[in-house]
Amino acid sequence: MSSSLSRSLIEISSLHNTEIELLFSVADQISAGKLFEPVAPGQTGALLFFEASTRTRMSFETACARWGVHALRLEGKTGSSLEKGETFEDTVLNVAAMNPSFLVIRSGEDLDLKGLQKKVSMPIINGGWGGKGHPTQALLDAYTLRQHFGKNLKGLKLLIVGDVRHSRVASSHIQLAEKLNYEIAFCGPEEFLPTIDSVRVFNSLSDGMKWCDAVMALRVQLERHAEKYSLSAYRKQFGLTDQSIQALGAHGVILHPGPVNQGTEMDTSVLGNSRCRVLQQVSNGVLIRQSLIYTTLQGGS
Repeated sequence: MSSSLSRSLIEISSLHNTEIELLFSVADQISAGKLFEPVAPGQTGALLFFEASTRTRMSFETACARWGVHALRLEGKTGSSLEKGETFEDTVLNVAAMNPSFLVIRSGEDLDLKGLQKKVSMPIINGGWGGKGHPTQALLDAYTLRQHFGKNLKGLKLLIVGDVRHSRVASSHIQLAEKLNYEIAFCGPEEFLPTIDSVRVFNSLSDGMKWCDAVMALRVQLERHAEKYSLSAYRKQFGLTDQSIQALGAHGVILHPGPVNQGTEMDTSVLGNSRCRVLQQVSNGVLIRQSLIYTTLQGGS
């Protein structure tokens, strides 16, 4: 197995299974303390976050720091030439001209990451691209599931509950499930769900919970809906509460990519439940992004 990745990660579909296994293997080594020495002192990585982020941004910053990579950070428009009318693409191209080792970009769909890939010489890592995908989040979710269920996820059943239609995380899981052979089903209000023939849909949260091995709640993205949805109605039908999670099997686990709207998608008490892996996902986010940076830098060496 190669020890490096030398290209962009914009979509999960671009990864070979051997590359996914490499990322997980390197994350395992980092977690076990077998890889810890700085590998790129003096190199730079550009973290261009045109949309707000906490977990993704700070985990990439942490990953850079642990490898000795200096993070060049841009957050939103404030304090940049974007305030003066510069386009997102021009900003990226100008930062790329400073020759960082890689670009991590979080943006809306108005920025064409695939088109940019052809215009820059360094790898682009998708840090969340509109509703199109969030590959590192799906990878860290799968890594979290492996820690609980074992390395082979074939046949595992993952129920994704909530605003799937607007979720880049769900988009990446659809692609990753095809690679790792786990099953996905959706559950939520009809207006929150896309129509995908290959994906099963549960109208009842209880039925979905009885089917699945793991349940992942998604943030209700009211800002993306033309008509406001009742949050109290959502919690009553689809919220993860002490009562609703009783339908989940004894060995099932609970996930959420964050941020969590407590009292809507998930109650505070559920966040403290022994089966909840939300903070473990955050910890694993650092490991997976460390692994990705490590293998990317190895590919460029």
